[in-house]
Amino acid sequence: MIAILTCVDRADAHSTERRIERPSHRSLGSSSRTPATAKPVNDMCALFGEAGEAAVLAFAQVNTQARTDSLAATAARLESDAAALLAAWAPTDSEPPTSKKPASRSSSERGLSAHQRERLCALVQSAATWRLVQMINAAPEAERAAIAKEFSAHPKFARTLALIVAPHEEDLSKVLRVARLLMAQRSGLVESLPELAAAVAVVHDAPLFVQVNENLAAGCGPVDTFDHFVAHEGKMRFGVRGIAPELLLHLVDVAGSAADLSWAFAQFAGHPSVGVLYDKVEYDFDHLEEGKPKRVTVEGWSLKNIMRYGGVCADQAYFATTVAKAIGVPATYTIATDGVLSHAWIGFVGQSNRDLSWDEVGRYGGYQSVEGFIRDPQTGAQLSSTVMPMLVRYGSEPQEARLASAALRIAAGHMLDTVTSVGTTTALTTDAAPQNEQRMESLLSLIHVAVQCCLTDARSWEVIGRAAASGAMTQEQKRQWSSDILNLCSDSYPEFAWRTIAPMIRSITDIPKRQAALDGALAIFQHRGDLAGQILLEQASLYKSQGNPMGAGRCYEMILSRYYDDGPFAIVALHAASEILAANRDAVGNVTLHERAFRAMEVPISISPQFARQSNWCRTGAMLAAAYRILGRERDAGFVEQRMIDVTK
Repeated sequence: MIAILTCVDRADAHSTERRIERPSHRSLGSSSRTPATAKPVNDMCALFGEAGEAAVLAFAQVNTQARTDSLAATAARLESDAAALLAAWAPTDSEPPTSKKPASRSSSERGLSAHQRERLCALVQSAATWRLVQMINAAPEAERAAIAKEFSAHPKFARTLALIVAPHEEDLSKVLRVARLLMAQRSGLVESLPELAAAVAVVHDAPLFVQVNENLAAGCGPVDTFDHFVAHEGKMRFGVRGIAPELLLHLVDVAGSAADLSWAFAQFAGHPSVGVLYDKVEYDFDHLEEGKPKRVTVEGWSLKNIMRYGGVCADQAYFATTVAKAIGVPATYTIATDGVLSHAWIGFVGQSNRDLSWDEVGRYGGYQSVEGFIRDPQTGAQLSSTVMPMLVRYGSEPQEARLASAALRIAAGHMLDTVTSVGTTTALTTDAAPQNEQRMESLLSLIHVAVQCCLTDARSWEVIGRAAASGAMTQEQKRQWSSDILNLCSDSYPEFAWRTIAPMIRSITDIPKRQAALDGALAIFQHRGDLAGQILLEQASLYKSQGNPMGAGRCYEMILSRYYDDGPFAIVALHAASEILAANRDAVGNVTLHERAFRAMEVPISISPQFARQSNWCRTGAMLAAAYRILGRERDAGFVEQRMIDVTK
């Protein structure tokens, strides 16, 4: 049974604080529980419903009109099942309305009624069908019938893949090519390991490459990658069966040759803590301090040689991450800049007793509070590494909760597409406004239920971000959902919280209210220099757009006085503040600004020139020397440049 949260009012009716319970950790792949009344999931009809099976079979026909009708009918079915689910969730007389204040209440678990479970099951079927026919429809006309038949023969794989694809962010035709390749060459295995196969299909829809400084790592292709994990399934650290495919994305995106993966498995299979592998690679200080070529690059870059000859942090992180994936541990190659140097470390799924966690090794010193970035295996986009702790918890949820959440956000996303074009910020037309307002209410209600079913499904929260960016949400809706996200994420997932509410704040048209929202965010994240710096840049940009350079200048001053070494945004602030002073022809003030920044920033000592020159200190020194020369202070400019030479030689 899916556990959701009871909706009860807070004791203080005027309080805007919202609290959402966080789920406890469970082991990966622990979602084998099936409700006693659930249908067996062993064929196309059981997984997609009779209507879904008929829709896919329609695509197996040559009749073009039948396919067109099937696509329209599937969309209508999705909307109808979504409406029926919301009706099943309508509050009783003893419960308050849930559509407008999705989380302004205390939380406790309760079970679903038989009718609610039935409606959720129907929505999962219709959402999976909608995504599947979208994929089939993305194929060339001549191939659609064959693809429909292939998916009908692999229903478990078809459903898993349908619920994980991201139509707005990836090319469905490319995903289809990999899916068909796996179904053709590994038919039985694809159906017995649908999560693994689906993850491979969406990750390896394009050649996989990872740039590691001067070296390039390449994946071994979808079939070889799939075969590696199948061949060693029984000895994988967490296994590969029944694990959330969203988490498996960070396992199968392994950028290494088949030989490297085999070597890594032979050497480290069953290793209790992949974090220690980061420090197993000896650091190449000759390269860091003297700029000599890395020995591992000279000798030939491979996992075995990295272990033998060492490297820098990028090589350490690549080695540990690749070995971790090869032995069955989802992991990420994480990068960041702390204002002095770029750095790389490893993040990975760890386990203490029966609890799963997201652990990191190599996040040294000034990088403790700096936002790390990873590559999204599915889309290639850069992501904040803070999504990973949330994803680990999501992967620990029961499978039925994850399926329900996916179906709900797919239905909500479809509604959003019909309200306004994705990515636009144009206002709704007058004629369409009433209908679109109602659809937006339904959309938000669906996400409310999705959050109840699976709090840690970040993709559900991202639908809210898209809705806010579209311009279709009201100011009150943005306020309510911003509060929900902050209460859920600001402590455990601060970067995710900021990135999710930022589009809502940017779309507030009332400037004083937008500034107030930014002030509120700054108050929450003031102790996270990297996030505070981003918020202050947003505020400064808003002031400048309103013709208030003094207000913008105060924001830049705050960055340079409090967060000067927390990231490269300090240089952005310094440039912008300098431009304001230049516009006022205040060359003396410009020098004073740069002098203060130069004194405050950390001096990059004992590192090679190529790394030292990346630091905020060196960049600021160059700007200070230029500012001196504007005033004719050549001697001072020369002194600063000589000091930089002395430090970086």
